[in-house]
Amino acid sequence: MACNASSCQSNCYRDEEQAREEAVDSSTNPVADDNNQNQNVCVKCKSNEPMSATGGDDGRFCADCFRSNLYGKFRLSVTSYAMISPTDNVLVAFSGGTSSRVALQFVHEMQNKSQKNFDASRDRSLPVFGVGVAFIDESSIVPVPSHEIDKAIQEIRLLVSNLAPPRKELHVVPIENICSSNSSDGRDRLKSLLDVVSDATGKEDLLLHLRMLSLQKIASENGYNRLVLGSCTSRIACHVISATVKEENPSRECTIVRTAGKLTPFHFNRIPENNDSNLLSATRRRQKRYNLKPNESISSESFCPICNSPLNKSDLLRLSNLGSCQTSSESFGAACCSSCRFQILPNDPSSMENFYTLLPQPLIARAKHSSYGNLSLLREQIQDCLVSDSEDES
Repeated sequence: MACNASSCQSNCYRDEEQAREEAVDSSTNPVADDNNQNQNVCVKCKSNEPMSATGGDDGRFCADCFRSNLYGKFRLSVTSYAMISPTDNVLVAFSGGTSSRVALQFVHEMQNKSQKNFDASRDRSLPVFGVGVAFIDESSIVPVPSHEIDKAIQEIRLLVSNLAPPRKELHVVPIENICSSNSSDGRDRLKSLLDVVSDATGKEDLLLHLRMLSLQKIASENGYNRLVLGSCTSRIACHVISATVKEENPSRECTIVRTAGKLTPFHFNRIPENNDSNLLSATRRRQKRYNLKPNESISSESFCPICNSPLNKSDLLRLSNLGSCQTSSESFGAACCSSCRFQILPNDPSSMENFYTLLPQPLIARAKHSSYGNLSLLREQIQDCLVSDSEDES
């Protein structure tokens, strides 16, 4: 993969003519070269624009370098822990989502490279691991029109068939097959099974277990000894938290509480400093360790009116830009943190008005205090983010 940059450190290919042109440009115009270094560019190739300016991996790299970096981590993990060996037969669970598409593409690229090495070797001592793809059809329990499911399956077949050799077999299996080999009987039994579970989270967990059981059944019946799942970070994090709450681990409560005890407190929750000479030195060190400097603190004056958690910088910026023509319910919504706006507040304006009329008076008073009593303080906190009148006119 070529990123065509003079400062790229990834040993990618660049032709000699382009290298000479870049050398001439940098030697004749050093000022322009310095300016280019200060531009918002990819931290790896120093040439292309980053994917976004919000920070994080996707904000620091351009699309090509981000993909290369992600594939490198994937390949390193697979090879370091011997997850796939040359004699393995790998089944990739494919749902059509972003994560499973990335997993299938990366496994395919590793297999394709192994195939090229096998073809180039003289003794051909190391075989190429096999790859299959499994799609669990859940149309019997998901209210989706049949023609949309058929279209999705056709797209998956086309995607798998367009991958370069070696050939990959696609297994499309209805999830009701785990209950019975007869499709109609399996569908009825699965629906009856799910109807028994009244809790929505429990039903989702049961469906997850049935889906995994179906994948294991496909692997067992078709000779696969490895199963690859494309799970995003959010799903893994949710699984870790839920599994921690459900595991038969006698020390889980202690572990969770000890972890919470290591969190850094906010400025308004910090341990009061005490220079009493009678205190133990260990106590003074502990107080100093967990106390925050003033410039690292979050103001104790700006809270979400619902959960009472401190508002972050983006919340404060939104709150400071409140217009005087907003209704009371709109002002209340703007004063809430992003989490409460997403999880609690209704999206529909009329529902939001009704929601506001049902709120307890302390929550309304708290919101008014945040909206009107602290605007000058909020503007001081986010002064760097505001555009002055002179800058706006220019």
